[in-house]
Amino acid sequence: MPRKKKEAETIGYRSDGRRKVATTGKRGKDKGLRMTKKRKEAMRKALKEYIAELEAKERELREAHAFYFFEPNTGEIGDRQREFLKKYLKEEDIPERLDGQIDVFRSRANILLISGGNQSAKSTTGAIMAYILATGVIPEALKGIFPEDKLIKKPYVAIRIVGVDHKTMLNTLIPTYKKWAPKDFLKKGKWSDSFSSEQKKLFLYKDGKGEPIASLEFMTNQQDVESFQGPPLDVVIYDEEPRQDIRKENLMRFVTADKVREIFCWTPTKGLTWMYDLFMEEREGVAKFQLCSVANKMASLEVLDEIMREIDDYNERKMRLLGEFISLSGLVYGKLFDRNVHVIEPFFDNLPPHKKKEYLCLSGWDPHLVTPSAGVFVLVDREENCYVDRCYSREVDTEELKADFWRIVRENGYRMGWSVADKSSDSSIIAFGGRNIYRELSMGKDAIPALRTSEKFEGSIKAGVDEVKKRLRNKSFFIVNRPENKELIQSFKTLERDTYANEDLKGPKDRIREGKHHHHAALRYIFQFPVRWYEHVESAPAVEFVDPMVMW
Repeated sequence: MPRKKKEAETIGYRSDGRRKVATTGKRGKDKGLRMTKKRKEAMRKALKEYIAELEAKERELREAHAFYFFEPNTGEIGDRQREFLKKYLKEEDIPERLDGQIDVFRSRANILLISGGNQSAKSTTGAIMAYILATGVIPEALKGIFPEDKLIKKPYVAIRIVGVDHKTMLNTLIPTYKKWAPKDFLKKGKWSDSFSSEQKKLFLYKDGKGEPIASLEFMTNQQDVESFQGPPLDVVIYDEEPRQDIRKENLMRFVTADKVREIFCWTPTKGLTWMYDLFMEEREGVAKFQLCSVANKMASLEVLDEIMREIDDYNERKMRLLGEFISLSGLVYGKLFDRNVHVIEPFFDNLPPHKKKEYLCLSGWDPHLVTPSAGVFVLVDREENCYVDRCYSREVDTEELKADFWRIVRENGYRMGWSVADKSSDSSIIAFGGRNIYRELSMGKDAIPALRTSEKFEGSIKAGVDEVKKRLRNKSFFIVNRPENKELIQSFKTLERDTYANEDLKGPKDRIREGKHHHHAALRYIFQFPVRWYEHVESAPAVEFVDPMVMW
């Protein structure tokens, strides 16, 4: 009986073109593919070395061209990161979904407010955004995500980056921008040939040669505001919170630009500053994000753990981890004020005249001669619920203020009760020839009726505030949602108490940081006195006087 032929299978080709074959015997083993154990180990080792070499080259390539390989974090975190947050924060304070860098780059807004915790990649976000806008190039991972219509179509783009101080700029800010700089836009591919140490300015070039197509200027909060003057800008990026006067000066550099493009990247370590007002403001073209420390893939949980162990204050932990705004001295109203409860839509305007008479109107005033005078009109209903219907603010003289008072009363059909003005207004101002604001408002033409002065005594501020707090608790105080009432609504969210340097010894101060909160001051004066409703009584008809002697 003839022997069965062994099957042959082509497994490749030799250099001379002949086939490499493997034959299969009775047991189905590929004799041609058999390899000694030593040979297998040698090939496995060679393969590992080759893979390691490839990975090293990839890392080198990624580091050399970091901008193009940038991948945004999504805000998604794993169980380990969430457990870390639970270790230091209450579960109800941990957002179900965290903002990620990808949300920032997806936004169509030109003003981006990025509040973030420590190590949350805020500066990196600013740097990537700067290079996209400066070069018009979008990293691969952001294609289809970053809105292309946000790119600046200009032959030269001017960007300004504002840091905290000179030391931070040299040690942190500039190294961050150096790391992410696209090398093909650097002269000869080198940072040193493109960055001017004297001007603190980085120039970018198309293909690394020719005339600059963009510049990134580095400045700090420690510089004089005058140094922020200069040529027009296309973008301003703030790394940490800027001074308000610097921001205003930078805004003037956009006068000839097609849009205002601002990017704020900061951890709110200074408490409820003017930046909080900007962050809370609802405005078209503005987008707000909070980046969490643990959402950054590069953040070390071990380092964060060391930082958190040194922080006893719970609110500061929220600020350091989540980028939350906190009050460093304590909010006056805390969580008592709830916008969803205490801010209501206008209702008085459309009431018929006889229904309007069912409400009593009281007014409070914080009048001045050289700065805007502030006033509030508070409606009181039969149950003695109080509604701040309108706020007033205008730089006027006393005669104009009185005329405005009566115009507002007539236009809105208010049934006026008493009014109250700051006690400080009842004094002679030597600089103005001995004028007394209170007397001028309460006397003469268009005098404000039943005008009294506020009280000033130890605890007088607390007395007014406590009454408002009581009404917030029992839901008998409301503010009508109008543009002119916006500042007062903001005051209820941001008003902070004043503190001593050593309150442990002196006790809490009877002071609030009311400086810019003039409408709140005018409101507080009203609640220093009992607020009582009384029914409208029509004026009795005039009785003609008859001399009894004439009758006889």
